[in-house]
Amino acid sequence: MSFRLRIFMLVMIVAVTAIGATAWLTLSLTSREVERSQRASVQHQTTIVDAVQRFGLLRGRWPGLDRVVAGLATATRLHIQLRTGDGLVLVDSDTMQGRPSGPVQGAALGVDARPALSPRIAAAADRLTEPGASGVVSPELADPGAPPVRLGYKPVTPRDLFGAEPTDDIFGSPPALMVRQAAQYRAALIAVRCIDEKAATGDPALLIDKAPYLTGEQVTRNPECVKEAVLKVVTDEEWINGVWATYSQCERAGSPEGNNSCLYSSFTRAVTAASAVPLQLLLGPRTDTDGVGSLGRPAAFGAAGLVAVALVGTALIARRVSRPVRRLTEASRELADGRLDVRVPVGGGSELARLSASFNAMAEALQRSEERQRRLVADVAHEMRTPLSNLRGYLEGLSDGVVQPSRELFASLHEETLLQRRILDDLQVLALAEAGDLNYTTAPVDLADLVSGGATAHRVVAADAGVALTVDAPAPVWVDADPDRLRQVLGNLLSNAIRYTDRDGHVLLRVRAEGTEAVLTVQDNGVGIAPGDLSRVFDRFWRADPARQRATGGTGLGLTIAHRIVTDHGGRIEVTSRQHLGTTFTVRLPGRP
Repeated sequence: MSFRLRIFMLVMIVAVTAIGATAWLTLSLTSREVERSQRASVQHQTTIVDAVQRFGLLRGRWPGLDRVVAGLATATRLHIQLRTGDGLVLVDSDTMQGRPSGPVQGAALGVDARPALSPRIAAAADRLTEPGASGVVSPELADPGAPPVRLGYKPVTPRDLFGAEPTDDIFGSPPALMVRQAAQYRAALIAVRCIDEKAATGDPALLIDKAPYLTGEQVTRNPECVKEAVLKVVTDEEWINGVWATYSQCERAGSPEGNNSCLYSSFTRAVTAASAVPLQLLLGPRTDTDGVGSLGRPAAFGAAGLVAVALVGTALIARRVSRPVRRLTEASRELADGRLDVRVPVGGGSELARLSASFNAMAEALQRSEERQRRLVADVAHEMRTPLSNLRGYLEGLSDGVVQPSRELFASLHEETLLQRRILDDLQVLALAEAGDLNYTTAPVDLADLVSGGATAHRVVAADAGVALTVDAPAPVWVDADPDRLRQVLGNLLSNAIRYTDRDGHVLLRVRAEGTEAVLTVQDNGVGIAPGDLSRVFDRFWRADPARQRATGGTGLGLTIAHRIVTDHGGRIEVTSRQHLGTTFTVRLPGRP
Protein backbone atom coordinates (compact mmCIF):
# COMPACT_ATOMS: atom_id res chain seq x y z
CA MET A 1 0.00 0.00 0.00
CA SER A 2 1.45 3.36 -1.03
CA PHE A 3 2.22 6.10 1.44
CA ARG A 4 -0.30 8.41 -0.24
CA LEU A 5 -3.02 5.79 0.08
CA ARG A 6 -2.19 5.23 3.76
CA ILE A 7 -2.47 8.97 4.44
CA PHE A 8 -5.77 9.10 2.54
CA MET A 9 -7.14 6.13 4.46
CA LEU A 10 -6.04 7.58 7.80
CA VAL A 11 -7.66 10.93 7.00
CA MET A 12 -10.82 9.11 5.95
CA ILE A 13 -10.81 7.10 9.18
CA VAL A 14 -10.45 10.28 11.23
CA ALA A 15 -13.17 12.02 9.18
CA VAL A 16 -15.59 9.08 9.38
CA THR A 17 -14.89 8.72 13.08
CA ALA A 18 -15.50 12.42 13.63
CA ILE A 19 -18.72 12.37 11.61
CA GLY A 20 -19.93 9.23 13.34
CA ALA A 21 -19.06 10.54 16.76
CA THR A 22 -20.75 13.86 15.98
CA ALA A 23 -23.87 12.09 14.75
CA TRP A 24 -23.88 9.81 17.78
CA LEU A 25 -23.40 12.72 20.14
CA THR A 26 -26.12 14.70 18.40
CA LEU A 27 -28.63 11.85 18.49
CA SER A 28 -27.65 10.89 22.02
CA LEU A 29 -27.85 14.41 23.36
CA THR A 30 -31.06 15.15 21.47
CA SER A 31 -32.69 11.96 22.73
CA ARG A 32 -31.47 12.62 26.23
CA GLU A 33 -32.67 16.21 26.11
CA VAL A 34 -36.07 15.14 24.77
CA GLU A 35 -36.45 12.54 27.52
CA ARG A 36 -35.31 15.03 30.13
CA SER A 37 -37.67 17.69 28.87
CA GLN A 38 -40.56 15.23 28.82
CA ARG A 39 -39.86 14.16 32.38
CA ALA A 40 -39.40 17.76 33.40
CA SER A 41 -42.61 18.75 31.64
CA VAL A 42 -44.58 16.12 33.52
CA GLN A 43 -42.82 16.92 36.76
CA HIS A 44 -43.07 20.71 36.58
CA GLN A 45 -46.16 21.40 34.52
CA THR A 46 -48.40 21.59 37.61
CA THR A 47 -45.99 23.98 39.28
CA ILE A 48 -45.77 26.16 36.17
CA VAL A 49 -49.55 26.20 35.62
CA ASP A 50 -50.21 27.06 39.29
CA ALA A 51 -47.61 29.84 39.26
CA VAL A 52 -48.96 31.42 36.07
CA GLN A 53 -52.57 31.06 37.21
CA ARG A 54 -51.83 32.63 40.60
CA PHE A 55 -50.00 35.51 38.87
CA GLY A 56 -53.04 36.23 36.65
CA LEU A 57 -55.53 35.70 39.48
CA LEU A 58 -53.84 38.17 41.80
CA ARG A 59 -53.41 40.84 39.12
CA GLY A 60 -56.29 40.30 36.71
CA ARG A 61 -53.94 40.86 33.76
CA TRP A 62 -50.63 39.55 32.34
CA PRO A 63 -48.09 42.45 32.26
CA GLY A 64 -45.01 41.40 34.25
CA LEU A 65 -45.57 37.69 33.54
CA ASP A 66 -42.23 37.51 31.67
CA ARG A 67 -40.32 37.77 34.96
CA VAL A 68 -42.21 34.83 36.40
CA VAL A 69 -41.69 32.75 33.25
CA ALA A 70 -37.96 33.55 33.18
CA GLY A 71 -37.58 32.32 36.73
CA LEU A 72 -39.58 29.18 36.03
CA ALA A 73 -37.53 28.44 32.87
CA THR A 74 -34.29 28.79 34.82
CA ALA A 75 -35.52 26.59 37.65
CA THR A 76 -37.00 23.85 35.46
CA ARG A 77 -34.57 24.09 32.46
CA LEU A 78 -37.57 24.01 30.15
CA HIS A 79 -38.67 26.06 27.18
CA ILE A 80 -41.87 27.78 28.33
CA GLN A 81 -44.20 29.42 25.83
CA LEU A 82 -47.56 31.05 26.59
CA ARG A 83 -50.04 31.88 23.86
CA THR A 84 -53.45 33.49 23.76
CA GLY A 85 -56.49 31.64 22.51
CA ASP A 86 -55.99 32.96 18.96
CA GLY A 87 -52.36 31.71 18.81
CA LEU A 88 -50.54 34.95 19.61
CA VAL A 89 -47.32 34.25 21.53
CA LEU A 90 -47.43 36.26 24.74
CA VAL A 91 -44.28 35.06 26.48
CA ASP A 92 -41.40 32.83 25.23
CA SER A 93 -38.56 31.95 27.62
CA ASP A 94 -36.06 31.20 24.81
CA THR A 95 -36.66 34.54 23.14
CA MET A 96 -36.36 36.37 26.45
CA GLN A 97 -32.96 34.72 27.07
CA GLY A 98 -31.62 35.69 23.66
CA ARG A 99 -31.92 32.24 22.03
CA PRO A 100 -33.89 31.14 18.98
CA SER A 101 -37.29 29.84 19.98
CA GLY A 102 -37.00 26.08 20.21
CA PRO A 103 -39.66 23.44 19.56
CA VAL A 104 -42.47 22.68 21.96
CA GLN A 105 -43.93 19.25 22.58
CA GLY A 106 -47.28 17.70 23.32
CA ALA A 107 -50.68 19.30 23.70
CA ALA A 108 -51.19 22.75 25.10
CA LEU A 109 -52.22 23.11 28.76
CA GLY A 110 -54.96 25.60 29.59
CA VAL A 111 -54.13 28.36 32.07
CA ASP A 112 -57.35 29.93 33.46
CA ALA A 113 -56.55 32.79 35.83
CA ARG A 114 -60.18 33.46 36.77
CA PRO A 115 -61.09 32.97 40.45
CA ALA A 116 -63.00 29.91 41.59
CA LEU A 117 -66.42 30.00 43.21
CA SER A 118 -66.22 29.48 46.94
CA PRO A 119 -66.89 25.82 47.78
CA ARG A 120 -69.12 26.95 50.70
CA ILE A 121 -71.53 28.67 48.30
CA ALA A 122 -71.73 25.55 46.10
CA ALA A 123 -72.31 23.41 49.19
CA ALA A 124 -75.15 25.69 50.30
CA ALA A 125 -76.77 25.33 46.88
CA ASP A 126 -76.50 21.56 47.15
CA ARG A 127 -78.30 21.60 50.49
CA LEU A 128 -81.20 23.62 49.05
CA THR A 129 -81.76 21.06 46.31
CA GLU A 130 -81.73 18.08 48.66
CA PRO A 131 -85.07 16.20 49.14
CA GLY A 132 -87.17 17.77 51.97
CA ALA A 133 -85.41 21.13 51.82
CA SER A 134 -87.78 24.09 52.28
CA GLY A 135 -87.74 27.53 50.83
CA VAL A 136 -86.55 28.86 47.54
CA VAL A 137 -83.32 30.40 46.61
CA SER A 138 -84.81 33.83 46.13
CA PRO A 139 -88.37 35.14 46.20
CA GLU A 140 -87.85 37.02 42.98
CA LEU A 141 -86.63 33.88 41.18
CA ALA A 142 -89.98 32.19 41.83
CA ASP A 143 -91.53 34.78 39.55
CA PRO A 144 -89.64 34.97 36.26
CA GLY A 145 -91.17 38.38 35.55
CA ALA A 146 -89.90 39.93 38.80
CA PRO A 147 -86.87 42.27 38.70
CA PRO A 148 -83.50 40.76 39.57
CA VAL A 149 -82.26 40.88 43.12
CA ARG A 150 -79.86 43.67 43.81
CA LEU A 151 -76.94 43.51 46.09
CA GLY A 152 -79.15 45.19 48.68
CA TYR A 153 -82.14 47.39 49.25
CA LYS A 154 -80.00 50.25 50.40
CA PRO A 155 -76.71 51.74 49.15
CA VAL A 156 -73.94 49.21 49.63
CA THR A 157 -70.91 50.33 51.66
CA PRO A 158 -67.42 48.75 51.77
CA ARG A 159 -68.46 47.20 55.06
CA ASP A 160 -71.39 45.52 53.39
CA LEU A 161 -69.27 44.09 50.51
CA PHE A 162 -66.11 43.17 52.45
CA GLY A 163 -67.76 42.76 55.86
CA ALA A 164 -69.64 39.87 57.39
CA GLU A 165 -71.44 37.60 55.00
CA PRO A 166 -75.29 38.01 54.95
CA THR A 167 -77.32 35.20 56.44
CA ASP A 168 -80.88 36.23 55.47
CA ASP A 169 -82.91 34.34 52.91
CA ILE A 170 -82.39 36.88 50.17
CA PHE A 171 -78.89 38.28 50.47
CA GLY A 172 -77.63 35.08 52.09
CA SER A 173 -78.92 32.84 49.29
CA PRO A 174 -76.29 31.03 47.11
CA PRO A 175 -77.03 33.10 43.95
CA ALA A 176 -76.72 36.35 45.87
CA LEU A 177 -73.52 35.16 47.53
CA MET A 178 -72.18 34.17 44.10
CA VAL A 179 -72.86 37.67 42.77
CA ARG A 180 -71.35 39.15 45.94
CA GLN A 181 -68.12 37.13 45.48
CA ALA A 182 -67.81 38.21 41.82
CA ALA A 183 -68.32 41.82 42.93
CA GLN A 184 -65.68 41.38 45.64
CA TYR A 185 -63.13 40.20 43.05
CA ARG A 186 -63.84 43.12 40.69
CA ALA A 187 -63.77 45.65 43.49
CA ALA A 188 -60.60 44.17 45.02
CA LEU A 189 -58.70 44.47 41.70
CA ILE A 190 -59.83 48.08 41.28
CA ALA A 191 -58.89 48.87 44.89
CA VAL A 192 -55.35 47.40 44.71
CA ARG A 193 -54.66 49.35 41.53
CA CYS A 194 -55.78 52.52 43.27
CA ILE A 195 -53.61 51.66 46.26
CA ASP A 196 -50.63 50.95 43.96
CA GLU A 197 -51.01 54.32 42.22
CA LYS A 198 -50.69 56.05 45.58
CA ALA A 199 -47.88 53.85 46.87
CA ALA A 200 -46.09 53.65 43.46
CA THR A 201 -44.98 50.03 43.96
CA GLY A 202 -45.32 49.19 40.28
CA ASP A 203 -46.98 45.81 40.94
CA PRO A 204 -50.69 46.08 41.81
CA ALA A 205 -51.62 42.62 43.07
CA LEU A 206 -53.99 41.03 45.52
CA LEU A 207 -52.53 39.65 48.72
CA ILE A 208 -54.91 36.68 48.91
CA ASP A 209 -56.44 34.56 46.16
CA LYS A 210 -59.76 33.74 47.88
CA ALA A 211 -62.80 35.82 48.79
CA PRO A 212 -62.98 38.52 49.93
CA TYR A 213 -59.56 39.10 48.16
CA LEU A 214 -58.78 42.14 50.33
CA THR A 215 -57.44 41.79 53.84
CA GLY A 216 -59.06 43.65 56.72
CA GLU A 217 -55.93 45.79 57.05
CA GLN A 218 -56.14 46.83 53.40
CA VAL A 219 -59.81 47.81 53.81
CA THR A 220 -59.09 49.75 57.01
CA ARG A 221 -55.95 51.55 55.79
CA ASN A 222 -57.26 52.46 52.32
CA PRO A 223 -60.93 53.43 52.83
CA GLU A 224 -61.05 55.87 49.92
CA CYS A 225 -59.73 53.38 47.32
CA VAL A 226 -62.00 50.61 48.67
CA LYS A 227 -65.07 52.88 48.73
CA GLU A 228 -64.37 54.07 45.17
CA ALA A 229 -63.94 50.48 43.95
CA VAL A 230 -67.13 49.25 45.68
CA LEU A 231 -69.15 52.16 44.34
CA LYS A 232 -67.92 51.53 40.82
CA VAL A 233 -68.94 47.87 40.97
CA VAL A 234 -72.35 48.10 42.69
CA THR A 235 -73.49 50.91 40.43
CA ASP A 236 -72.68 48.88 37.32
CA GLU A 237 -76.26 47.72 36.85
CA GLU A 238 -75.59 46.39 33.38
CA TRP A 239 -72.98 44.01 34.73
CA ILE A 240 -75.15 42.92 37.70
CA ASN A 241 -78.23 42.42 35.57
CA GLY A 242 -76.21 40.42 33.09
CA VAL A 243 -75.00 38.07 35.83
CA TRP A 244 -78.52 37.54 37.17
CA ALA A 245 -79.93 37.06 33.70
CA THR A 246 -77.36 34.36 32.97
CA TYR A 247 -78.20 32.57 36.17
CA SER A 248 -81.96 32.88 35.70
CA GLN A 249 -81.83 31.53 32.14
CA CYS A 250 -79.69 28.60 33.26
CA GLU A 251 -82.01 27.74 36.14
CA ARG A 252 -85.19 28.02 34.05
CA ALA A 253 -83.61 25.79 31.39
CA GLY A 254 -83.16 23.21 34.08
CA SER A 255 -79.49 22.19 34.09
CA PRO A 256 -79.14 18.43 34.49
CA GLU A 257 -76.25 19.03 36.85
CA GLY A 258 -78.36 21.12 39.24
CA ASN A 259 -77.93 24.59 40.64
CA ASN A 260 -74.19 24.19 41.08
CA SER A 261 -73.68 24.20 37.32
CA CYS A 262 -75.62 27.43 36.97
CA LEU A 263 -73.72 29.03 39.84
CA TYR A 264 -70.35 28.09 38.36
CA SER A 265 -71.18 29.24 34.83
CA SER A 266 -72.70 32.48 36.03
CA PHE A 267 -69.76 33.22 38.32
CA THR A 268 -67.29 32.53 35.51
CA ARG A 269 -69.14 34.96 33.24
CA ALA A 270 -69.28 37.54 36.01
CA VAL A 271 -65.51 37.57 36.64
CA THR A 272 -64.39 37.16 33.01
CA ALA A 273 -64.47 40.86 32.25
CA ALA A 274 -62.19 41.63 35.21
CA SER A 275 -59.90 38.58 34.94
CA ALA A 276 -56.83 37.97 32.79
CA VAL A 277 -57.62 36.24 29.51
CA PRO A 278 -57.04 32.46 29.48
CA LEU A 279 -53.70 31.30 28.02
CA GLN A 280 -52.29 28.16 26.40
CA LEU A 281 -49.12 26.75 27.98
CA LEU A 282 -46.65 24.80 25.81
CA LEU A 283 -43.46 23.21 27.10
CA GLY A 284 -40.35 21.91 25.32
CA PRO A 285 -36.60 21.33 25.72
CA ARG A 286 -34.49 24.40 26.22
CA THR A 287 -32.14 25.17 23.31
CA ASP A 288 -28.84 25.63 25.10
CA THR A 289 -26.03 27.47 23.34
CA ASP A 290 -23.60 27.42 26.21
CA GLY A 291 -20.83 25.65 24.27
CA VAL A 292 -19.07 22.41 25.01
CA GLY A 293 -19.86 22.55 28.68
CA SER A 294 -23.53 21.82 28.00
CA LEU A 295 -22.79 18.64 26.12
CA GLY A 296 -22.06 16.74 29.27
CA ARG A 297 -20.02 13.61 29.81
CA PRO A 298 -20.78 11.91 26.44
CA ALA A 299 -19.52 14.95 24.59
CA ALA A 300 -16.36 15.02 26.70
CA PHE A 301 -15.71 11.33 26.03
CA GLY A 302 -16.41 11.79 22.31
CA ALA A 303 -14.11 14.80 22.06
CA ALA A 304 -11.39 12.93 23.95
CA GLY A 305 -11.77 9.97 21.58
CA LEU A 306 -11.48 12.19 18.53
CA VAL A 307 -8.41 13.90 19.95
CA ALA A 308 -6.85 10.52 20.73
CA VAL A 309 -7.49 9.23 17.20
CA ALA A 310 -6.08 12.41 15.70
CA LEU A 311 -2.99 12.25 17.92
CA VAL A 312 -2.34 8.60 17.19
CA GLY A 313 -2.84 9.12 13.46
CA THR A 314 -0.58 12.17 13.43
CA ALA A 315 2.07 10.30 15.41
CA LEU A 316 1.96 7.37 12.96
CA ILE A 317 2.25 9.68 9.97
CA ALA A 318 5.05 11.67 11.59
CA ARG A 319 6.92 8.48 12.42
CA ARG A 320 6.46 6.97 8.98
CA VAL A 321 7.60 10.18 7.34
CA SER A 322 10.28 11.46 9.69
CA ARG A 323 12.25 8.24 10.15
CA PRO A 324 13.01 7.61 6.45
CA VAL A 325 13.55 11.32 5.86
CA ARG A 326 15.96 11.48 8.80
CA ARG A 327 17.88 8.50 7.43
CA LEU A 328 18.04 10.08 4.00
CA THR A 329 19.25 13.35 5.51
CA GLU A 330 22.05 11.63 7.44
CA ALA A 331 23.03 9.53 4.43
CA SER A 332 23.09 12.62 2.18
CA ARG A 333 25.36 14.40 4.65
CA GLU A 334 27.72 11.43 4.76
CA LEU A 335 27.65 11.16 0.97
CA ALA A 336 28.57 14.86 0.71
CA ASP A 337 31.46 14.21 3.12
CA GLY A 338 32.89 11.61 0.73
CA ARG A 339 31.51 8.35 2.11
CA LEU A 340 30.33 6.89 -1.19
CA ASP A 341 29.53 3.50 0.33
CA VAL A 342 26.71 4.85 2.52
CA ARG A 343 23.26 3.31 1.90
CA VAL A 344 19.82 3.60 3.51
CA PRO A 345 17.59 0.59 4.28
CA VAL A 346 14.69 0.05 1.88
CA GLY A 347 11.48 -1.62 2.95
CA GLY A 348 8.00 -1.78 1.44
CA GLY A 349 6.73 -0.21 -1.75
CA SER A 350 5.75 3.28 -0.63
CA GLU A 351 6.95 6.53 -2.15
CA LEU A 352 9.51 6.95 0.65
CA ALA A 353 10.79 3.43 0.01
CA ARG A 354 11.18 4.23 -3.68
CA LEU A 355 12.93 7.48 -2.74
CA SER A 356 15.35 5.49 -0.57
CA ALA A 357 15.96 3.06 -3.44
CA SER A 358 16.61 5.98 -5.78
CA PHE A 359 19.07 7.45 -3.29
CA ASN A 360 20.88 4.13 -3.05
CA ALA A 361 21.01 3.89 -6.85
CA MET A 362 22.42 7.42 -7.02
CA ALA A 363 25.03 6.62 -4.38
CA GLU A 364 25.91 3.43 -6.25
CA ALA A 365 26.29 5.36 -9.50
CA LEU A 366 28.46 7.97 -7.79
CA GLN A 367 30.61 5.26 -6.27
CA ARG A 368 31.02 3.51 -9.63
CA SER A 369 31.81 6.82 -11.30
CA GLU A 370 34.40 7.60 -8.65
CA GLU A 371 35.91 4.15 -9.04
CA ARG A 372 35.97 4.50 -12.84
CA GLN A 373 37.63 7.87 -12.46
CA ARG A 374 40.28 6.42 -10.19
CA ARG A 375 40.81 3.49 -12.55
CA LEU A 376 41.03 5.89 -15.48
CA VAL A 377 43.72 7.91 -13.77
CA ALA A 378 45.54 4.72 -12.80
CA ASP A 379 45.16 3.26 -16.31
CA VAL A 380 46.35 6.46 -17.98
CA ALA A 381 49.33 6.57 -15.65
CA HIS A 382 50.07 2.92 -16.39
CA GLU A 383 49.69 3.34 -20.15
CA MET A 384 51.95 6.39 -20.17
CA ARG A 385 54.54 5.08 -17.72
CA THR A 386 55.98 2.21 -19.81
CA PRO A 387 56.63 4.10 -23.06
CA LEU A 388 57.88 7.16 -21.20
CA SER A 389 60.21 4.96 -19.17
CA ASN A 390 61.51 3.44 -22.39
CA LEU A 391 62.04 6.88 -23.91
CA ARG A 392 63.78 8.11 -20.79
CA GLY A 393 66.06 5.05 -20.65
CA TYR A 394 67.11 5.32 -24.26
CA LEU A 395 67.63 9.08 -24.02
CA GLU A 396 69.77 8.70 -20.89
CA GLY A 397 71.73 5.92 -22.60
CA LEU A 398 72.32 8.10 -25.65
CA SER A 399 73.31 11.02 -23.43
CA ASP A 400 75.78 8.91 -21.46
CA GLY A 401 77.15 7.25 -24.60
CA VAL A 402 76.06 3.84 -23.37
CA VAL A 403 73.74 3.33 -26.32
CA GLN A 404 74.93 4.02 -29.80
CA PRO A 405 72.52 6.01 -32.00
CA SER A 406 71.12 4.15 -34.97
CA ARG A 407 68.26 4.45 -37.48
CA GLU A 408 66.47 1.46 -35.90
CA LEU A 409 66.70 3.03 -32.42
CA PHE A 410 65.24 6.31 -33.57
CA ALA A 411 62.43 4.49 -35.41
CA SER A 412 61.54 2.61 -32.21
CA LEU A 413 61.53 5.82 -30.19
CA HIS A 414 59.33 7.45 -32.81
CA GLU A 415 56.86 4.55 -32.58
CA GLU A 416 56.65 4.98 -28.82
CA THR A 417 55.97 8.68 -29.29
CA LEU A 418 53.18 7.95 -31.78
CA LEU A 419 51.59 5.51 -29.30
CA GLN A 420 51.48 8.21 -26.62
CA ARG A 421 49.95 10.58 -29.13
CA ARG A 422 47.25 8.03 -30.04
CA ILE A 423 46.42 7.52 -26.35
CA LEU A 424 46.07 11.27 -25.83
CA ASP A 425 43.94 11.66 -28.99
CA ASP A 426 41.63 8.84 -27.91
CA LEU A 427 41.32 10.28 -24.42
CA GLN A 428 40.37 13.65 -25.89
CA VAL A 429 37.74 12.10 -28.15
CA LEU A 430 36.32 10.10 -25.23
CA ALA A 431 36.22 13.16 -22.98
CA LEU A 432 34.37 15.16 -25.65
CA ALA A 433 31.91 12.32 -26.24
CA GLU A 434 31.13 11.84 -22.55
CA ALA A 435 30.71 15.62 -22.11
CA GLY A 436 28.32 15.73 -25.09
CA ASP A 437 30.66 18.04 -27.01
CA LEU A 438 31.62 15.61 -29.75
CA ASN A 439 30.44 17.12 -33.02
CA TYR A 440 28.37 15.06 -35.46
CA THR A 441 27.55 15.94 -39.06
CA THR A 442 24.50 13.84 -39.85
CA ALA A 443 23.69 12.82 -43.40
CA PRO A 444 22.06 9.90 -45.21
CA VAL A 445 24.61 7.08 -45.28
CA ASP A 446 24.51 3.73 -47.06
CA LEU A 447 25.87 1.47 -44.35
CA ALA A 448 26.63 -1.33 -46.86
CA ASP A 449 28.75 1.00 -48.98
CA LEU A 450 30.51 2.43 -45.90
CA VAL A 451 31.38 -1.09 -44.64
CA SER A 452 32.67 -2.16 -48.06
CA GLY A 453 34.96 0.88 -48.23
CA GLY A 454 36.24 0.33 -44.68
CA ALA A 455 37.00 -3.33 -45.39
CA THR A 456 39.05 -2.30 -48.41
CA ALA A 457 41.18 -0.01 -46.21
CA HIS A 458 41.90 -2.85 -43.76
CA ARG A 459 42.58 -5.62 -46.24
CA VAL A 460 46.32 -4.91 -46.26
CA VAL A 461 46.48 -5.13 -42.45
CA ALA A 462 44.42 -8.31 -42.50
CA ALA A 463 46.62 -9.83 -45.19
CA ASP A 464 49.77 -9.01 -43.20
CA ALA A 465 48.18 -10.73 -40.16
CA GLY A 466 47.20 -13.74 -42.26
CA VAL A 467 43.48 -13.16 -41.64
CA ALA A 468 40.83 -13.51 -44.33
CA LEU A 469 38.38 -10.59 -44.50
CA THR A 470 34.90 -11.11 -46.00
CA VAL A 471 32.09 -8.59 -46.57
CA ASP A 472 28.41 -9.63 -46.81
CA ALA A 473 26.43 -6.50 -47.82
CA PRO A 474 24.18 -7.50 -50.71
CA ALA A 475 21.81 -4.47 -50.61
CA PRO A 476 21.95 -0.81 -49.54
CA VAL A 477 20.93 -0.11 -45.94
CA TRP A 478 20.40 3.58 -45.25
CA VAL A 479 20.85 5.40 -41.94
CA ASP A 480 21.03 9.04 -40.80
CA ALA A 481 24.49 9.28 -39.24
CA ASP A 482 27.89 10.95 -39.30
CA PRO A 483 29.87 8.87 -41.84
CA ASP A 484 33.25 9.77 -40.35
CA ARG A 485 32.19 8.65 -36.85
CA LEU A 486 30.72 5.41 -38.26
CA ARG A 487 34.02 4.74 -40.05
CA GLN A 488 35.74 5.28 -36.67
CA VAL A 489 33.42 2.72 -35.06
CA LEU A 490 33.98 0.26 -37.91
CA GLY A 491 37.74 0.82 -37.77
CA ASN A 492 37.86 0.09 -34.01
CA LEU A 493 35.74 -3.06 -34.32
CA LEU A 494 37.62 -4.32 -37.40
CA SER A 495 41.05 -3.55 -35.90
CA ASN A 496 40.17 -5.47 -32.73
CA ALA A 497 38.81 -8.41 -34.75
CA ILE A 498 42.03 -8.66 -36.82
CA ARG A 499 44.21 -8.07 -33.76
CA TYR A 500 42.64 -10.88 -31.73
CA THR A 501 42.38 -13.39 -34.57
CA ASP A 502 45.23 -15.82 -35.13
CA ARG A 503 46.86 -16.39 -38.50
CA ASP A 504 44.69 -18.28 -40.98
CA GLY A 505 41.67 -16.93 -39.13
CA HIS A 506 38.63 -15.29 -40.64
CA VAL A 507 36.70 -12.01 -40.07
CA LEU A 508 33.19 -11.53 -41.49
CA LEU A 509 31.49 -8.17 -41.97
CA ARG A 510 27.72 -8.35 -42.56
CA VAL A 511 25.17 -5.56 -43.14
CA ARG A 512 21.42 -6.14 -43.25
CA ALA A 513 18.10 -4.52 -42.39
CA GLU A 514 15.95 -5.97 -39.57
CA GLY A 515 12.60 -4.23 -39.40
CA THR A 516 13.28 -0.57 -38.73
CA GLU A 517 16.90 -1.14 -37.72
CA ALA A 518 20.14 -1.27 -39.68
CA VAL A 519 22.40 -4.00 -38.30
CA LEU A 520 26.20 -4.22 -38.71
CA THR A 521 27.89 -7.43 -37.52
CA VAL A 522 31.65 -7.94 -37.08
CA GLN A 523 32.36 -11.62 -36.45
CA ASP A 524 35.74 -13.33 -35.95
CA ASN A 525 36.98 -16.77 -34.93
CA GLY A 526 39.73 -15.45 -32.73
CA VAL A 527 40.68 -15.96 -29.08
CA GLY A 528 37.27 -14.91 -27.76
CA ILE A 529 36.43 -13.33 -24.41
CA ALA A 530 35.96 -15.06 -21.07
CA PRO A 531 32.33 -14.97 -19.79
CA GLY A 532 33.37 -13.04 -16.71
CA ASP A 533 34.94 -10.29 -18.82
CA LEU A 534 32.05 -9.60 -21.20
CA SER A 535 30.67 -6.88 -18.91
CA ARG A 536 34.01 -5.06 -19.03
CA VAL A 537 34.45 -5.02 -22.80
CA PHE A 538 33.54 -1.33 -23.14
CA ASP A 539 35.52 -0.17 -20.07
CA ARG A 540 38.46 2.16 -20.56
CA PHE A 541 41.86 0.49 -21.12
CA TRP A 542 40.43 -2.99 -20.82
CA ARG A 543 42.10 -5.63 -23.00
CA ALA A 544 41.18 -9.23 -23.56
CA ASP A 545 44.90 -10.06 -24.04
CA PRO A 546 47.16 -7.21 -22.78
CA ALA A 547 50.29 -8.71 -24.28
CA ARG A 548 48.73 -9.03 -27.74
CA GLN A 549 47.29 -5.48 -27.47
CA ARG A 550 50.62 -4.03 -26.56
CA ALA A 551 52.31 -5.87 -29.41
CA THR A 552 49.98 -4.34 -31.96
CA GLY A 553 49.91 -0.87 -30.47
CA GLY A 554 46.27 -0.56 -29.24
CA THR A 555 45.29 2.07 -26.67
CA GLY A 556 42.46 0.14 -24.95
CA LEU A 557 39.99 2.98 -25.59
CA GLY A 558 38.63 2.03 -29.02
CA LEU A 559 35.61 0.03 -27.87
CA THR A 560 34.73 2.68 -25.26
CA ILE A 561 34.74 5.36 -27.95
CA ALA A 562 32.74 3.14 -30.34
CA HIS A 563 30.11 2.50 -27.68
CA ARG A 564 29.70 6.23 -27.03
CA ILE A 565 29.40 7.09 -30.74
CA VAL A 566 26.76 4.40 -31.36
CA THR A 567 24.79 5.53 -28.28
CA ASP A 568 24.88 9.14 -29.46
CA HIS A 569 23.36 8.00 -32.76
CA GLY A 570 20.41 6.46 -30.91
CA GLY A 571 21.63 2.92 -31.40
CA ARG A 572 23.21 0.21 -29.32
CA ILE A 573 26.21 -2.11 -29.55
CA GLU A 574 26.15 -5.69 -28.28
CA VAL A 575 28.80 -8.38 -27.89
CA THR A 576 28.63 -12.18 -27.70
CA SER A 577 31.66 -14.41 -27.39
CA ARG A 578 32.83 -17.95 -26.76
CA GLN A 579 36.38 -18.31 -25.53
CA HIS A 580 38.78 -19.78 -28.16
CA LEU A 581 35.93 -19.85 -30.69
CA GLY A 582 35.44 -16.20 -31.54
CA THR A 583 33.59 -12.96 -30.81
CA THR A 584 30.71 -11.16 -32.52
CA PHE A 585 30.03 -7.41 -32.18
CA THR A 586 26.58 -6.25 -33.35
CA VAL A 587 25.81 -2.58 -34.00
CA ARG A 588 22.11 -1.63 -34.30
CA LEU A 589 21.20 1.81 -35.63
CA PRO A 590 17.79 3.34 -36.41
CA GLY A 591 17.07 2.79 -40.10
CA ARG A 592 16.25 5.69 -42.39
CA PRO A 593 12.64 5.56 -43.69
